[in-house]
Amino acid sequence: MGKTKFLGEFSKGKKGVFFSAQRLNSFANLRLFEKAVESYSETEEHFDRWRDAFLRIADFAKEERFLLAIDDFADLVFEDESILKDFRAAFENEWRNTQIFVAAACGRVYFTESEIIAENSAAAVRRPLIVKLDELDYFDAAKVLPKGVSARDKLRYYCCLGGVPEYLLMVKENESFEQNIRRLFLEENSPLGFALQEIYTYELREPEFYSSILAALAGGCKRINEIVAATGESSTKVNKYLLTLLQMQIVNRDVPFGEEGRTSRKGVYSVAPKALAFWYRFVMPNRAAIARGEAAVENITAAVDEYISGKLYEQVCTQYMQRKNKQGMLPFLGSVISGYWGSLKECGDAQIVAANQRNRQILFAKCAERFVQGTAEQTIAALRQNDRLFTEYWERYDMLFSLEPFPRDFRNAENMKLKLVDAEALYK
Repeated sequence: MGKTKFLGEFSKGKKGVFFSAQRLNSFANLRLFEKAVESYSETEEHFDRWRDAFLRIADFAKEERFLLAIDDFADLVFEDESILKDFRAAFENEWRNTQIFVAAACGRVYFTESEIIAENSAAAVRRPLIVKLDELDYFDAAKVLPKGVSARDKLRYYCCLGGVPEYLLMVKENESFEQNIRRLFLEENSPLGFALQEIYTYELREPEFYSSILAALAGGCKRINEIVAATGESSTKVNKYLLTLLQMQIVNRDVPFGEEGRTSRKGVYSVAPKALAFWYRFVMPNRAAIARGEAAVENITAAVDEYISGKLYEQVCTQYMQRKNKQGMLPFLGSVISGYWGSLKECGDAQIVAANQRNRQILFAKCAERFVQGTAEQTIAALRQNDRLFTEYWERYDMLFSLEPFPRDFRNAENMKLKLVDAEALYK
């Protein structure tokens, strides 16, 4: 999610060594580390062990502030736990009385959390500052896109590429949305065509089974029994592997407002990285056609609009509400913002709920592709059905989201209790 760029920008103007680990064995990476140290010391360096290399770093940090920046640290130590032990020993001994600052960027989320920053890991040191680089939200992702992109296309790009700056920067200004998506995903040598799956699953054993689960989720499965049916595996195995994907933050599990997360039977699963979900939905089933140079999807824009009109659009609307809540621009300061569905059958058409539990204030938001002229009265009457839900909340509000501009009768009905947000308003 931009960790290399983040670390590079942080390192600018600071005295130190910047080392980018590679997926090589310990010996080969040690030779590369020598070169990185030589670029700073301007003398020939040689280390027989990583402990010797870390001891040498201590020499630079004795008299002044010194930065040791290691990119892809998890790749460095993945196959050789002794490096972790040497790293920890350096903190406890050689680096203790120096002015060193160590910044390490890690791409293997599951391995990093379970083996590097866990309290009982070989690398555990004095509690570090941990920064998780998440994807950009829909609003900030739009800033990376070329100027002149319409609000509707901003949504389309976000739902296909997610908030990964590297992917968003691949969008070309002189190409239409459809041309960009075909070039990025659906041509034989597309940059996101065949390698994207490996980016997320390379640290997993049995990647083919994890891939089967992700394909099932991207294809519309939301519950355990649906994934079991789609993969042909036992529920025990599906649960076990889903837990790993959840820990790696490749899969999300959402429960409706008012339900306890761990015990709710209404929980639904989805693929978290949007580019990966798009890959499993559109690229994987069409790889043979792509390899033959055929048009894998005839009408990308129409297919994408259908694809994003449900859960993905709801996620964008939720992010809008979260952003406005932080800015103090909702009718009240919400302590909880989440989706709500009364039954599993309704989860595909969920509402979004913002609530202040202390002050008994609640807001229901409904997302739709468009609202038709002359239906405002019926829509508002339908919103009143929510008055039967969560009756302990006495101050109630409503919000409507539409991908298309609202008809006049809806605009006339807007008031302090009813807020309307179309695609253009999402970016204001």
